[in-house]
Amino acid sequence: MFDGWENFFLMAGGAAAVLIGLIFVVISLMQDRPRSQVLGGAKLYMGPIVLGLSFLLALSGAALAPGIDAPDFAIIIGVIALWGLWRGIRSTIGIARLKEVQWTDVWFYGVFPSAVYVGFAAVASAFWTNAHWARPSLAAVITLGLLLAIRNEWDLITWITPQAEEGGHGDDLSQS
Repeated sequence: MFDGWENFFLMAGGAAAVLIGLIFVVISLMQDRPRSQVLGGAKLYMGPIVLGLSFLLALSGAALAPGIDAPDFAIIIGVIALWGLWRGIRSTIGIARLKEVQWTDVWFYGVFPSAVYVGFAAVASAFWTNAHWARPSLAAVITLGLLLAIRNEWDLITWITPQAEEGGHGDDLSQS
């Protein structure tokens, strides 16, 4: 189904896997912080990033799976789109309720990921109807998801690292 796209999906899946590993590095930088603070930040910031990257890894793997057809792939994308949109809306609401967050947090950790999942829903529809634009649109949405994850991980690391060097007991993880 994806003849000629193998390299793209291998690279995208590999990038997603590496970025998932980077989150574990970020978590290790937080060893000096109280558990409640880490869990709160993970729920709204790190968890959605890992989930989104896991979705990209799963889509890349499914695209490379032999014998998968367009309707089956559409169902996989559709489930990911619904699950991700639900999680994106939860993150948007959760971050918006926090005190003292940067204005970009709601957008980059909530609204933009939700928009990516709306894009996946459109791609699922395209695969379901066998639209000619399905494959390039999938590549575009996967690339947007990877770029957003890179930005968000960079944001987390540049916020966490200086505080870890200062003793690690910052005010709140949600203030990235």
